[in-house]
Amino acid sequence: MKSIKFLVLALSAGLAITGFAQTQPAATPPAATTKTVAAAPVTSDDANLRSAVDLIRADIKAEKAVIIAQHLPLTADESAEFWPLYNEYNAALGKLLDERLVILKDYVATYDTLTNEQAAVLAGKVFDWEGKRTALKREWFAKFTAVIPAKKAAQFFQIENQINAALDVQLMDALPLIK
Repeated sequence: MKSIKFLVLALSAGLAITGFAQTQPAATPPAATTKTVAAAPVTSDDANLRSAVDLIRADIKAEKAVIIAQHLPLTADESAEFWPLYNEYNAALGKLLDERLVILKDYVATYDTLTNEQAAVLAGKVFDWEGKRTALKREWFAKFTAVIPAKKAAQFFQIENQINAALDVQLMDALPLIK
């Protein structure tokens, strides 16, 4: 039962979006690039989970980029600068979301038997992760404002936050409460 719950959680968490490149303006961004994941010793279950997460990420990233392209009005010059940077941002975001996946895996393995000490450690990891997520946004807002106006960068993060909030709601809905 825990493995099924974890798969649902991992798939929800795996909705991390990774990279697109666009060299000319278009209503929709071009096809996604492939993400290479560093090899590490993994079990068969871990490999299957990673494959499932990567497939979902590929599907979701395409949908996310289309939404961004439809709602973020960029000139041809802005598009040429924005989409490669967006690619880099999503690679950084993907690494951060991989960290979240590890935290969730640990939680799902122990949520029904957590001690107070384990709960405190887990909460600290979640708070630290949330801080990293905010720091990532701050860092990349500055990078985006170097290639597009601040108003458009703010629009991008507004869209990004709305999409991520919807994904987080799905994740939290699937996450079992501590027993």
